[in-house]
Amino acid sequence: MLSTRLILRLLKRLCQVLAALKTSFAQRLRILVTLCFPHFVAKLKIRDFPRYNTDSTTLSPANCCTVPTSTSGVRCPPVSLPLPLHNQQITSASTATSTQNVLSSSVPTFPMPVPYIPQQLTPPQTFSPPQVPNANSSSAPATTPKLVPFAANDVSRYENRPRVDISKECNKIPALMRQFPNKSCPWLSGDWEACVHPEGVLYLYDERRSVFTEATIDDSMFGLLDGCINMLREMAKKQSVDLGDDDIELVVQLAQTEAGDTQMSCCYYFIDHNARTLFWLHDHQQTTDVDIFSGLRGVADPSHIRHSLESEYWTHCECYPKHQMNRPKIIKELRGLVMHASAEIITSDTSLSPFDGDELSKILQLIDHLKENAEGDDPHSNCVIARFMHYFYRAKFFNFCGLPCARLEADKSVYEENKNFRPLTSSVSFALNAMLFWAPQSHLEDLRKVWVDECINTPRWKDFNKNLMTEWTGITIYSTVMLAVDVSFLAVPNVNISQSQSIGIIVTYLSIIFITGSLIVSVLLVRQNQRYGFESADKATEFLSHMTGTFFGVGALATIHGLPYAMLMWGMIYFAIAILYNVFKSTTVAMLASVVSGCVVITMFIFWFIWAAREFRLFERLTKSIFSLTSAGP
Repeated sequence: MLSTRLILRLLKRLCQVLAALKTSFAQRLRILVTLCFPHFVAKLKIRDFPRYNTDSTTLSPANCCTVPTSTSGVRCPPVSLPLPLHNQQITSASTATSTQNVLSSSVPTFPMPVPYIPQQLTPPQTFSPPQVPNANSSSAPATTPKLVPFAANDVSRYENRPRVDISKECNKIPALMRQFPNKSCPWLSGDWEACVHPEGVLYLYDERRSVFTEATIDDSMFGLLDGCINMLREMAKKQSVDLGDDDIELVVQLAQTEAGDTQMSCCYYFIDHNARTLFWLHDHQQTTDVDIFSGLRGVADPSHIRHSLESEYWTHCECYPKHQMNRPKIIKELRGLVMHASAEIITSDTSLSPFDGDELSKILQLIDHLKENAEGDDPHSNCVIARFMHYFYRAKFFNFCGLPCARLEADKSVYEENKNFRPLTSSVSFALNAMLFWAPQSHLEDLRKVWVDECINTPRWKDFNKNLMTEWTGITIYSTVMLAVDVSFLAVPNVNISQSQSIGIIVTYLSIIFITGSLIVSVLLVRQNQRYGFESADKATEFLSHMTGTFFGVGALATIHGLPYAMLMWGMIYFAIAILYNVFKSTTVAMLASVVSGCVVITMFIFWFIWAAREFRLFERLTKSIFSLTSAGP
């Protein structure tokens, strides 16, 4: 009762304090508005405020809030405001007097409008394109899109595809119809033509100017795109780029700069088929523009950058195959790359090939068929060649090919190992490894052979996932058998389930819990591996980056992979304890002697196997941990 009264008094006192604060805040706000607003309007009049009659005593709303037609149509509410006396000099005495008058006055009854601040209207800064003879100024917008360098791998072809308009349907086919023109882009003019990619997508090509673009634009965007092309060509001529060469091509694409922003950006890149590379008219900034290096660290040598640009070049040739390439020479180069990768796969377990043995054999068969179509201009053959060449040159870029620090084995890092000792992480990892029978450490070593320098080698990734599937499937079978054994053990007449406090019953229940946990985790991991395990290298990289982006890094994923094995081992240990307890509880001396001797022999064999296989390497790990602690000390 006493506590209730005390709480009520406190709440009442709190309400009084809030009411006092509210009254004080209202009075201060009234004083501030009444004093400062007239001086604020006076300053506006001195600068750019519209002219009005200073002899009048009121200011009409029309004079107060007249807004130019080029700006927003803001209007004040229909009220009369007291006109400030601009011809009187404000002194400290008059200020004090006005303050006293304000304190004695009442709160104004009219709403206080927000004053409009006239500003000098400045036209928006626009960058007009250079005047060229073919530019259509009538269709050009007032502003020119911002020129943004981008790469061939960033062409938005597979995202945000247009939908079919079901309102347009053909009800009949005219008689004698034998010509079927493509009318999906009726606004095409000049030298533009619609081309069909072997995958089926439609893209546009200007043969006279050697320009490619996507066919996802409309009539209004086409005029803007044409102006951007002329501007880029004019800039290229000023920088001494020979656009008359048939081996120089331009790719442009319009896109919005930001969500909700009306300004468009013109993404572009040039192609040099002789040099087999991309280039731009602006400096390509890795921090602001598209990351053409895919986040790879230590990229500085121009010969190394060339591999990245050449992989982008082959992506361009795959996306826009309408070009006459030296196909016999490229087929010969591709065949040499495939043959070397096949030999490396056969003779080495750490091959850097982006394809496995079966895939390389199929590629060799395709190359034999490509030789038959080596002459001529076949877009299908161009796409096939370009796709395979892209994968090989992308692998060269990620492996620092041609540099002294080149990667020679797929499981070796090219960076300096981070030897910083973190006591908290090391201690937690050591404790988890000991509790989970060093299963996380084993999986961590396998992961580090696959996830090298945050890069994925596709054949090794597939083999890694196959081994995981085999391990988890076997653990699922073992867990199912052990679960049946545990339940059968509880049905033995010698085991009295009614005695729930018995040690044998408790450890049996613990064994069932751990076995069930191992079974559930194994099933979940198998399902997850079926969904993400056999994805492409890019998808696998995104998945591993997401899973390892924690405080413990790759160790967290390794711990998850080792949980089924560790829980199965704990379930077996608890089951062995339950059996030994029931055996030792009520048996003869002869029985105890035979059981103890058998347990000793089996335990010796288990530890002998562990010591011979060095599976745990306990003493080695303890030595490393102690050495790290002593070296990290003061």
